[in-house]
Amino acid sequence: MATPIVFNNTVYQPGYFGTDDGGVPTNATRSFRIDDVYSFPVTVNGTVNNPGDTVTLTYTLPGSSTPTSQTLTATALDNGNMILFTGGSVPGSTAAGTNRFVFSNVQMYGSGDPNRTTFADDGNQTLGAYAAPVCFVTGTQIRTERGDVAVEDLKVGDVAVTASGRLRPITWIGHRDMKAVGAALPFHQQPVHVRAGAFGHGLPARDLLLSPGHPVLVGADADNEGGVLVPVMCLINGTSITREPRATVTYWHVELDAHDILLAEGLPAESYIDGGDRAFFAEASDHALHNPDFVPAGWNGRCRPVAVEGSVVEAERLRLDAVFAGSLSAQCDWDAASRWVA
Repeated sequence: MATPIVFNNTVYQPGYFGTDDGGVPTNATRSFRIDDVYSFPVTVNGTVNNPGDTVTLTYTLPGSSTPTSQTLTATALDNGNMILFTGGSVPGSTAAGTNRFVFSNVQMYGSGDPNRTTFADDGNQTLGAYAAPVCFVTGTQIRTERGDVAVEDLKVGDVAVTASGRLRPITWIGHRDMKAVGAALPFHQQPVHVRAGAFGHGLPARDLLLSPGHPVLVGADADNEGGVLVPVMCLINGTSITREPRATVTYWHVELDAHDILLAEGLPAESYIDGGDRAFFAEASDHALHNPDFVPAGWNGRCRPVAVEGSVVEAERLRLDAVFAGSLSAQCDWDAASRWVA
């Protein structure tokens, strides 16, 4: 995923936020081991385009009813699953000094644990690798050579029909069960509900649920060539595309022999690309076992550019509003010859 990296009331559950003392690491690998991993959730708000940009961290310590907020500064270091900020005192401490704050998509472990987590930059000392995993939800129908098949029923070796009509074999399928600690999943983990026809007639053919960061194809021609990939959360409009609070959800993703655009309920949505986040899925270790020499494509390996803002995204938002308004008008057409109940 490229910048900007957007934190919009993003909640990190216990075990997914950690700290270490010190500033930006200067060793060759830009790495360090996590000291403390926290047992309470934290919330992050802000947009990061460049190192030096700031976000706001908010949390409530156990036993307290008063939230605490502090400003963190983005570094140039991240990887597919983690991003590093610097700031002042760590939660629960008033000691002065500079500390490292790490937010992660995968479980972390602190000092004293045999699985203690090591943070390491992806090697380029440039922001943009970090992104929340993007996925389909159980029940989503994916277009294949043998027809539309529920994502959970797909098998490696099945042949997917891509948006352009090209056939590509499925090489890997991953899934992960998400369960809320409270009544609902954190805001950034809640699926996005795309209503049938939100993008136009038959697009999608049925209601579709995607993870917030899952890109869909926007601005392509009639043959689904060209266009850009836009994370579906950037198109939420409160009517035809909304967040859906849930206590549980199972996310799935499908990798092809090359990155391409799948048809999910008929709507073009990207296939899996390994940007270093495969560990998010239960099948990660199985992939490593069978592909020991695999080198991730990285986010730059996408088949189309990604846009999260700008004229293309704004134009699509306006178009989606018009599609929704048109659907209302169609439902409200008055037929004078019909009998209506008052």
